[in-house]
Amino acid sequence: MIEREKLALYGGQPVRDGRKDARPVISQEAKEEVMAVLSKGTLAQFYGGTQVRAFESEYAAWFGRSYAVAVSSGTAALHVMYLAARLPERSEVLIPANAYVSVLSALLQAHLIPVIVDLDPQSWAMDPEDCRRKITSRTSAIVAVHMYGQPCPMTELAQIAEAHDLTLLEDCGQSHGALWARRKTGTFGRAAAFSLCCRKHIALGEGGILITDDEELAATARSLAHKGKGEGWFDYREMGFSYNMTEVQAALGRHQLRRLDSELVRRQRLARWVQEQVAETGLSFPLVPAGSTHAYFKLNALVPPELAPYRNEIVDALQAENVGCDPSHPHLLDIDWIREQRPYFFRTLPPEERPSYGPEIAPVARDLLRRQIGIEVGPGLDEEDLSYTVAAIRKVMAYFRAAYGATGRKP
Repeated sequence: MIEREKLALYGGQPVRDGRKDARPVISQEAKEEVMAVLSKGTLAQFYGGTQVRAFESEYAAWFGRSYAVAVSSGTAALHVMYLAARLPERSEVLIPANAYVSVLSALLQAHLIPVIVDLDPQSWAMDPEDCRRKITSRTSAIVAVHMYGQPCPMTELAQIAEAHDLTLLEDCGQSHGALWARRKTGTFGRAAAFSLCCRKHIALGEGGILITDDEELAATARSLAHKGKGEGWFDYREMGFSYNMTEVQAALGRHQLRRLDSELVRRQRLARWVQEQVAETGLSFPLVPAGSTHAYFKLNALVPPELAPYRNEIVDALQAENVGCDPSHPHLLDIDWIREQRPYFFRTLPPEERPSYGPEIAPVARDLLRRQIGIEVGPGLDEEDLSYTVAAIRKVMAYFRAAYGATGRKP
């Protein structure tokens, strides 16, 4: 029997006395700016505020795009992006199986049909070959989701979109500053949506933003986010939504944007170091092609195939050691209401237009996502914090690998 250190999950001593959560780094200057906005009392753009428009301008400039539209959440950004792109209702939109649920739910809200695409087994990003296989006469768009900050193969996806006259859109909710072929994600598609929630590279608690070079799309998105209005107070052009960003959020966002470059460098440095330190533990990491960079919203990793049944228990064990780790977001078709097509929209489709959500869809994703974990490298964590993470991973993986090999059963 291999000697194993007792895990905190089973009553042992954790590697860290208490957990330090990843939290946004908010400078004193940012706090003062937010207090100035509160003191002024102009908390909304449409009552004379200036912070939202300034944030939009600075954000678009950072990405080298012409327009940005700030909204209340990443989900809202996706929703208005789909609608503003004027995709035909009931057309099919290709999305990868590893995506946050909002990518799909916002499509349904826009009366669009999500079609699930499999993953590349090496990069764990959207598979262009499966995209090609799943294009039909009803396909209108591809949504590239740069999950956890890993860029999708945008050169090939852009070629597919052009060849089939499809709209290419991007979900950059977790990929601020990631590069594909030395070009920023969010600059390949007709538009891109970002999330600005609590642990993102730019963290406002809640918030979202859309960027584009398309003036008409930007104007439509801005109108939809503000109740469908035009320039006039009662100029209601179409049914819209109340997705406005507040002045307080925008003031904080401007300061968070200024530290985005340093935040990217920090996350990439720490993620590389962690990978080096846990190289012998059995964890594997996604291939990042030359000329591209992972933004590391989280450091995604796979446990070995033989430990797949224990993935959740491994995550529980790491959390018990007081370090940050979560299971992967689920395969979209492991979410009951999606797989069973419960939303009313599906019932409006004729049988021949119903998407196939059977167990054979996206098999590579099914294997990868049952083994994937997300190691926290988010805001506010430093080298000392990640040294505890390394110690915990070594301890937990040694325990599970030894126990599995010795007994063939759960520890």
